[in-house]
Amino acid sequence: MVRTYFGSGLRWDGEEYGEGRHPDLPWGYWLTSAGDVHGEPPLVDEEGNHWSSVREAFWSGRLGLPEFHYRWVDAVLGFMMSYLAIHDSRFVDGQERVRDIFRGDGHLQQFFAAYMVAAGLMHRQHELTGEGRAVLLMLIATRSLDESEDELGLDWISANRALVSRADREMAADLVKQREMAASRMKHRFAADTIDGDPMVKLISFKITNEIPLRSTIWSMSWEDGDRHARDRFYLWLLKRIDRWDAWTKMVEDNGTRALTEHLMKLAFADRQGGAEFTDGEPS
Repeated sequence: MVRTYFGSGLRWDGEEYGEGRHPDLPWGYWLTSAGDVHGEPPLVDEEGNHWSSVREAFWSGRLGLPEFHYRWVDAVLGFMMSYLAIHDSRFVDGQERVRDIFRGDGHLQQFFAAYMVAAGLMHRQHELTGEGRAVLLMLIATRSLDESEDELGLDWISANRALVSRADREMAADLVKQREMAASRMKHRFAADTIDGDPMVKLISFKITNEIPLRSTIWSMSWEDGDRHARDRFYLWLLKRIDRWDAWTKMVEDNGTRALTEHLMKLAFADRQGGAEFTDGEPS
């Protein structure tokens, strides 16, 4: 079988990856350091091409994709890493394979799967090739220290859906923690939850009955496609408007759940029109 790989660097004709490379070692193990310090770049392949990193050798040399130094390249490689991991039971539970990681976009799913097959990283049955397993090992091994704390597979894809930086995610998490401390002492509060695997936000009301104090959910919104990123953004939006929660609770009690849903939708569009999706001080 003759297989030709695109790119200016690594190219093999007439042999499978495993015939010329060891499939149990990370992709790029054959690159040689030519830097003043042992192990430092530039890295040199057998054809004399110089690379700043193993990832650049894979991205530009192996896949033939241009401009490795764009900020989003590592995020795309992170997605590829998790996609390959989902199809490799050594790293991710096989149950994740049935989950829709493209949020219902069948064309994108088909294109990416076809690209992985065309690149020689997956078989048509969606099993990893020898090179695909080596690439997965390389992508895991070359993650940054911050990225190494993230889980592989669907959790990584969900957390990085919008390519948000770790610093931004940590800042948002700190904001949520601070505001949830205040929310925990409120009579009426919104809360993030998961029901049957679907992320949701619910409004919990506190009432004094003739018998006992009672907390109950009086309004909720769920994301059946498992989009935790959208749920978290909406929850953060609510936390920034914590001063309106009592009024919104009264809106449900007086006019029903639909009234609050319509009101929140109008506010969301007002924020977008104002050009400040998560700013304070918007009309409520």
